[in-house]
Amino acid sequence: MKKSISKKQIIDTALDLIRNKKDLRSLNLREIARTLGCAHTNLYNYFSSYTDLLWETHTNLQEVFMQIMRDNLFETTTAQMKLNCFFHTFLQVYLENKGWFRLAWLVYIGEHQPESNRIAIQKSHAELLHYATEIWTEMAGVTPTIETIDRVVHNIHCYIIGEVSNYISGRGLIENETELKEYVVHQAVHIFNLYMRGDTH
Repeated sequence: MKKSISKKQIIDTALDLIRNKKDLRSLNLREIARTLGCAHTNLYNYFSSYTDLLWETHTNLQEVFMQIMRDNLFETTTAQMKLNCFFHTFLQVYLENKGWFRLAWLVYIGEHQPESNRIAIQKSHAELLHYATEIWTEMAGVTPTIETIDRVVHNIHCYIIGEVSNYISGRGLIENETELKEYVVHQAVHIFNLYMRGDTH
């Protein structure tokens, strides 16, 4: 067995094990330790409980998602391509990593949200709004207020979460995952344009 492990190794392993889990609470520190090849007591050097680890994993997931978003946007050229890519990335990450989606939006982690988690969420949120603002400015030639872009992105993201939640629970109207991605991205782009052309102040 390994005698020493790092905090990053534990979080990376948790992310990998959670990636497609339906029940995140079926995982525990012992299973993570077995995967790492160490005694589960080693994990207590970094985390007081599995809940503590879930919060840290949720925090780390913010950067994982944003790096995928950055990489995807980097491959685009026009503003229209960026807009499609922006919303497609949500569907890509959520549907290809359903356990991550559950951790991000569906599973109750614990009552006391760590400040580090709050800061990470605010940081990724601000970066997403920055991208959406740049995209619309390039498309329309006018820069929206932060209040407008915040409201629009929030509302569309809630729509995406709803569609994905229905799908992974087996209650979606569209059963094919590829068709769902195409439909939701098309709707998200359409809603974005309607919102923004009707309210850019």
